[in-house]
Amino acid sequence: MEFSSQQQVAAPRDFVFAQASDFTAFERQAMRRGIEVRGRDDAAGARQGWQVDLPGSIPVLGGREVVVDLADHAPPESYRIVAQVAGIEIGIEVSADPVETQQSQLSARAKLRPLNMTGRLVMQSIKLFRPRIEARLQGRFEGYGQELEARWKRRSGA
Repeated sequence: MEFSSQQQVAAPRDFVFAQASDFTAFERQAMRRGIEVRGRDDAAGARQGWQVDLPGSIPVLGGREVVVDLADHAPPESYRIVAQVAGIEIGIEVSADPVETQQSQLSARAKLRPLNMTGRLVMQSIKLFRPRIEARLQGRFEGYGQELEARWKRRSGA
């Protein structure tokens, strides 16, 4: 199963990608929402992934613990993370492409695949809610694009 979204952003690609790959800011935002996030670094101190504990239980996910790995990071174009939760592997690819000098397109694509029978059952639940999930994803992505534009305007003085 795949979900995707694209958003035009009135800001340069380098800025858009830097903001969309600011993992420290995402960690802080998650912690403010009550999500426990522990980073995993390699020997050189570079971030390689996260261990995430969601508050309470989430019945459709069948658990609270999510393992997230930074699979690929190619600034200023794209990065890919892979997460595992409740028998499902979720691959998320985020990319920023230049449209014009001060215009970019931010894209995100998530591919979900079951790893076991539990994952297959969870995927069936997700299929039932697919239209609602797609609508929420698009709405959040539009809001994030507008937030990036506002940050760029403040930073550039436009």
